[in-house]
Amino acid sequence: MRYVAVIFWAIVLGQVAGFIGGALNQQTYNFQMTLIVSIIFAVIFTIIPLMLKDNSKDSQKKDA
Repeated sequence: MRYVAVIFWAIVLGQVAGFIGGALNQQTYNFQMTLIVSIIFAVIFTIIPLMLKDNSKDSQKKDA
């Protein structure tokens, strides 16, 4: 359930950032492109902590 919430909020906040960024650059708002970028970043930010978490456990075992 945690991952669903992360992806949902990443999409919502990504849409807001895309809309504001487009307005500041005086470009048109593209929903589809913003959605794709938001999902990519959501997946990246979901996977990276899992990889770092596993590596920290391995390093603690080696140090002990």
